[in-house]
Amino acid sequence: MKTKLLIIAAAALFASCGTSSSDAGWKTDELRYIPLIDKDDNYHYVDVEKKSETTWGTFEFATLFRDGYSIVSKDSEGYYFMDDKGKFLRDSVFRDVTIFHEGIAWAVEPGGPLTAISKSGKVLFELKKGETAYAFHDGYAAFSDADGLWGIVDKKGNVVVAPKWEEVIPMVVDGLIAVKDYKKGWCIANVDGNAVTGYYDDICMIDTENSFQKNYVQALREGRIPVKDDRGNCGIVDKKGNVVINPQFDEIILDGKNYLFCKGDAYGWCDKDGQYIINPQFDEAKPFGDNNITPALDEKGYCGFIDRKGEWVITPQFYDAEAFMPSGIALTVDENSDDYGAVDKSGKWVINPQFRMMYNYGSAENVLVMDQSLNFGIIDSKGKYLISPNYKTAPEELTDNISGISGKYSATSDYVDIDAYAKIIDEQICRLKSSTTGGLLKEYGLSESRFPKSDKTMTLTTVNAMLDMEISVKISDVNAWSRESDGWFGYNYTFLPDVPVDNYTLSVGFSSWGKAWRFVDKIFGKLTEKYPYDEENGTFTIPGYPMVFGVVIPDGGMVFNIKTE
Repeated sequence: MKTKLLIIAAAALFASCGTSSSDAGWKTDELRYIPLIDKDDNYHYVDVEKKSETTWGTFEFATLFRDGYSIVSKDSEGYYFMDDKGKFLRDSVFRDVTIFHEGIAWAVEPGGPLTAISKSGKVLFELKKGETAYAFHDGYAAFSDADGLWGIVDKKGNVVVAPKWEEVIPMVVDGLIAVKDYKKGWCIANVDGNAVTGYYDDICMIDTENSFQKNYVQALREGRIPVKDDRGNCGIVDKKGNVVINPQFDEIILDGKNYLFCKGDAYGWCDKDGQYIINPQFDEAKPFGDNNITPALDEKGYCGFIDRKGEWVITPQFYDAEAFMPSGIALTVDENSDDYGAVDKSGKWVINPQFRMMYNYGSAENVLVMDQSLNFGIIDSKGKYLISPNYKTAPEELTDNISGISGKYSATSDYVDIDAYAKIIDEQICRLKSSTTGGLLKEYGLSESRFPKSDKTMTLTTVNAMLDMEISVKISDVNAWSRESDGWFGYNYTFLPDVPVDNYTLSVGFSSWGKAWRFVDKIFGKLTEKYPYDEENGTFTIPGYPMVFGVVIPDGGMVFNIKTE
């Protein structure tokens, strides 16, 4: 059996669905300047119109243009927005950013929160409680908090839905979004935070990277939403949750006003009511979209093209094929050589099979190709090179552009609440008082066996004071046991509850996956602002404590030795 035309094939499905530009998600048609990658992993922008490289230099990272700007990185420190003249929006670096869409993007200053900015660089608002945010769409953006729950914010900075969902599909469409409740499952919710449909095992798009290949935007905008019940059957519901087509298929995808479905091992088409238009008979198939013919796979594993009656108009003869592009060519794999070329709607080769790979990246006319030497270039619809194959590879974003979800559409906050971290450490220090071994049993809920009989050092407690900050408290030089010989070769031990304890070691550690470790000096600085600090001796003057020694340690933590009265 030949390799199947997977119905979720990233390079073709969205393009073949025939959605309008308003249904294209974050797909961009600003494709004059394309980033390609050389043998040294440097990114270069090529000018497809001038058929040459730009003079903008090389980058460590670069994206396609959206809303007039691309995103580039010159080093690992962060990102810049760059216009189509090669000029940066500003000279200083952002720690993280998203693409611009609808004139707004998320940008994160080093050490700063998620910040919405305009295309002029003007700050619109900050989202200090946000941890990760997706790019805006239809006036809203999904964001998560420090607990990993998701909510929605509008373009004015109003949190219209406080974080409460376990997962979301990254994009709001017409005030609707697919969300997952931990206990109930997936549903469609509105920007008031209310479920407008029932809960399902799947909205047929749990994998957010593939969701747009199933016409997520079109589905929400038109109110024809594929859902999967707990038995694994797929059907269609509208925006109010009414069942339009009962769950009965293994797969169902919007195709114009109709649907492409899979039932058992066969693919066919049904109308808006679920009535068959083309009986299920093909091993694989792709949506017609705006075309009158589409690729399908016969029972022998050969690919050809069928019309809207399900009849073969191009005899099955290919190893693989994609949907027709607006230029009238379809990327096709030759059965004999396994090389890629392109055919017209009569099945005639217009670009002879000669490439190892060909990719539709969203251009109406042009195609990204990999030649026999495994280098990348760009050709037109007649097979002529616009950009010579001098590049080692192309960014994944380029081949994913067709799906409607690609590019840098998420950003993560770099904000650390310095005051909050310092306050917790301060409270932990001031909690430590002179006590006894018996008093510590009660205060920390310990058993006598926690006190070692030989080693005089023990850990009283270790707490995750913040998601990425751990605080531990130890005591040392405390002998909590008396012992007498048992008359043989051992000892009988008696716990001593009245042994005084007035010396503690408090250690603060920060997880490397968090952000606070980069700001340990600033957190420590907040303590030195509150209490007099002798830098030479490393000691604080804190009322009620004869001595508090504290320093920042090389691994990004802190240690304090505290003597109590």
